[in-house]
Amino acid sequence: MKTVAGIADKRSRLRVARSMESEVTSVTSHSSALRFHAPMRSRRWIPLGVLLLALVPSCNSLWHSYLEPCDPASPTCLALDASIPDLVPPTPTPQLVPSNGIDPAWFAEASGELSPTEDLLIDTDQGTVLTQNSKVPIPNVIHRKVAPVDCGASWPVGIGVFSFTRIHIPGGVTVRFTGSHAAALIASGSITIEGLLDLRGGACTDPRCGGPGGFAGGHVRNPIRRGEGPGSGTEGYGIGGEGDEAGGGGAGACGKGGKGADAGSTYPGGVGGSTYLKDALIPLCGGSGGGAGGFGTTMGESGQRGGGGGGAIQIVSKQSVTVSSTSASSSGIQVGGGGGQGDIGMNFNDGGGGGGSGGAILIEAPIISILSGAVLAANGGGGGGGYNNMQPTLHGEPGKLSSVAAVGGAGSRSSGGAGGASQGIQGSDATGPLMDGGGGGGGGVGRIRLNSLDGNVTINGTLSPPIGSCASVGRVTMR
Repeated sequence: MKTVAGIADKRSRLRVARSMESEVTSVTSHSSALRFHAPMRSRRWIPLGVLLLALVPSCNSLWHSYLEPCDPASPTCLALDASIPDLVPPTPTPQLVPSNGIDPAWFAEASGELSPTEDLLIDTDQGTVLTQNSKVPIPNVIHRKVAPVDCGASWPVGIGVFSFTRIHIPGGVTVRFTGSHAAALIASGSITIEGLLDLRGGACTDPRCGGPGGFAGGHVRNPIRRGEGPGSGTEGYGIGGEGDEAGGGGAGACGKGGKGADAGSTYPGGVGGSTYLKDALIPLCGGSGGGAGGFGTTMGESGQRGGGGGGAIQIVSKQSVTVSSTSASSSGIQVGGGGGQGDIGMNFNDGGGGGGSGGAILIEAPIISILSGAVLAANGGGGGGGYNNMQPTLHGEPGKLSSVAAVGGAGSRSSGGAGGASQGIQGSDATGPLMDGGGGGGGGVGRIRLNSLDGNVTINGTLSPPIGSCASVGRVTMR
């Protein structure tokens, strides 16, 4: 910073500047008198007055280039340095801007903390936060919605946003989310998760339901038996004929879905779903549903549904997000896909349903820490087993809160494929011979994205999938 030597502080500079300005004013006001009435010997001093005027520290003087900043509206320019902070204009503090259309102004609307002592149920559509058992509403809940955005193939998803001043989910507390909207928790203060946020697919009375922001699995009695969503698995072939019931395809998200087992050379299994989730999770979308298994009859169908896709959640703090484990209970964020149903009827030999794909986890904060014992899981569900031969087959496992893959349901001849997990991002194909009642394919993994201030994140816990092809880090937007 340039300074003028000999000026100790801003007050002394102001006095000097004003004194010089006054003297120059006196000189200039009498300049004509000096010109016409002064003796000839005095006229040689007139250039000194001009020089003095030029040296006055004004914005148009020779001093200008040595003084900063300069206000042209002021008669003087003052040198600035770090010892005079009140002369330096304040610099606006950059503010965090959430992605996916969440308005930064919603941080200021929060009026209370979220710090439950018992399990909660959050409805992303209605904007309610209730205690799980007694259904008592939690006070000071601010709920906003982001309009639906196309996730692909004209499947839209909106976001239900819940604003709090601070969030602390203690160990042993589970927060279950429901609704068609994806979930978002935002806070101007810190967010600490020591319990479990549960947005699994298939965790409903109907195993084909998707998690919040996710899509439903296929259903034999629906006109279109494939799963729902951009990465849905297609249905297995089946029209109620002898030996023609194939397995449904698993759903895709970041990893592809596995193929359902064929029931024969002309009775193909469902095709696994394709990928669609973006690396940055913009837009925020959940997992897709697996395809339904081929049926022997629609009248007696009681199983074979595809697993629902895992939900989607965005967690945003202007300070920090910490996910840790402080108890023996499960800790972390679960957006796994649901398992495909096996054939549980006793009258017909049917194909198993495909597994749902994993959903999405997006965290945005200046500081992010995933500590030991905590798990972020977006795993796919296993496919259902096919062909029961008067013995019920097993359902595929839902995506697990770990890096272990969900197992496909066992069938007497054809078993469902495993769901994607950890480094194995694709859902597995069903296994078994080309016979009546094929197993369903496994669902692929979803995505995890962690955006911090500098792109660095502390990860001592478990991410499934891990940082790599379907989990990544980035930077938050600051303005």
